[in-house]
Amino acid sequence: MKEKMIMLVEIFTRVVTAIFFFATLYEAIFVGMDVTFKIVDIWGIMFIAVLCAVCSLPMLSEKEYSKLTMIILQVVYFVFINAATIATGFFLHWFNFKNPVAVFSFEVVIILVYVTVIVVSYKMDADSAKKMNEKLEERNIK
Repeated sequence: MKEKMIMLVEIFTRVVTAIFFFATLYEAIFVGMDVTFKIVDIWGIMFIAVLCAVCSLPMLSEKEYSKLTMIILQVVYFVFINAATIATGFFLHWFNFKNPVAVFSFEVVIILVYVTVIVVSYKMDADSAKKMNEKLEERNIK
């Protein structure tokens, strides 16, 4: 249980970091450097991150999934998170459906955050597995 809580906190942290990074970059490029985040925006970002972490629980299960099942889980996860993020963004006035460029750019940011979190998670998990394998090899040599 402790390991899953750590994983959920890691997912939350990675999502919040990626959202702030890409949102700040987007705002700086397209809006200007004097933009500030409101408290309600920060709560919205944290809500999305909590949702991402909690919805990842089925993929953190001890159960072994087939490749096809894992792909289906990832697609369903992305579609749900995407829809929830769009709904949150619309509710908090981060974009307007009347402006197709804003909707498109918001979707691009969602995809960038998703891909960044997946890549960072994969890289960190691979590094962790490598370190564990090295320690196992050291023990076997002794």
